[in-house]
Amino acid sequence: MADPAIHDISATAAQEARVQGRSRFIDRILNRFAHSSIPFEIVFPDGGRRSFGNAHPSFTVTLRDRQALRALASMDEGRVGDAYVEGHLDINGDMLRPFEIRKSMSDQHYAVAAWRFLEPLLFGQVRANRRAIADHYDIDSDFFLAFLDPQHPAYTQGVFHSRDESLAEATRRKFDYCFEKLGLKPGDRVLEVGPGWGAWFEYAAQRGVKGTGLTISKESADYLRRRASQLGQDWSVIDCDFLAYETTERYDAIVIMGVIEHLPQYDKVLRKFASLLKPGGRIFLDGSACTKKYELSTFMVKYIYGANHSFLVLHDFLEQMARTPLRVRELHNDRDDYFLTFQHWAMNFDRSRDEVIRRFGEFNYRRFRLYLWGAAYEFLSGSLDCYRMIIEYPTFEGTSTR
Repeated sequence: MADPAIHDISATAAQEARVQGRSRFIDRILNRFAHSSIPFEIVFPDGGRRSFGNAHPSFTVTLRDRQALRALASMDEGRVGDAYVEGHLDINGDMLRPFEIRKSMSDQHYAVAAWRFLEPLLFGQVRANRRAIADHYDIDSDFFLAFLDPQHPAYTQGVFHSRDESLAEATRRKFDYCFEKLGLKPGDRVLEVGPGWGAWFEYAAQRGVKGTGLTISKESADYLRRRASQLGQDWSVIDCDFLAYETTERYDAIVIMGVIEHLPQYDKVLRKFASLLKPGGRIFLDGSACTKKYELSTFMVKYIYGANHSFLVLHDFLEQMARTPLRVRELHNDRDDYFLTFQHWAMNFDRSRDEVIRRFGEFNYRRFRLYLWGAAYEFLSGSLDCYRMIIEYPTFEGTSTR
């Protein structure tokens, strides 16, 4: 029979070890942020609070357990993201400020990074695209409609003339620009790559334009077909990867809003554009951009955009375009517009918190909340850009357009 005294001693020793472990993590956290210029507060699992910086805390990080302590003490961005998504820590307050701390964190997760490129090599790019798109988009459409603009549910930036404009006004202005610069008229046929929830389809259809959409999101395709039936529209929605799409038809224009991030093989994309567009036709394209190909955080790869997707790298894209008959007609930097758009989305999402968690679970709420506020900060801080462009398939006097 075991000696109860020995059991008590062992339990006490284990408890002391746990306490010492927590103390070690707390000491490490306190030392890391002792000279922080960012004003914030940490609430520790025992209820203790500590403020940092020389001003009133702009946000609060609440550490709920040992896992949260370990994550923050590691100063590893990926581990902190995991801890937030799993509910071990909470962040509240000014949700733009926490991302300033990222500059002092590491993010080295080699297995996650390697799998991004192994997956398309092992299973093919089209299959990898389909899996990654399903992970992000194949939640019930009401999830996305909880933060997108209700009038124009476009999953890309609006174009703002002032910071106090509504997202609806900014999105409508972008659609007006797109329609005008593409030179569209009633009866024209437009191919949209990634039509999402039909915001552009509805706008163009009201002006007599016939839309064909390519999507590999089952949820998006189902939603668009239901929406077309409700509106009495004859949209054509095709379940097909853009790079695998084959047709003898040539379109008057192509619209690709916020989808180029999922198509980083620019040489193939641009050749496909040229094969689908009538000579004299134009393309509207926009996308989030950075200066280094495939640069994504571990959090983004694990929870938002998997596979070998990439923010638009403009110089690479233009270099590949120079090898095709396509040419840029207009180019705009919409970085500030995308900051304002993401800020609108993040605030909409926070207002919908209870309903989103009730219907879609805390995991989906947490991963998208961190994504929306984090992306807003990246545009605000200049870490990301956003480009909007009109591309044309020019025709010249004396040349055939057949």
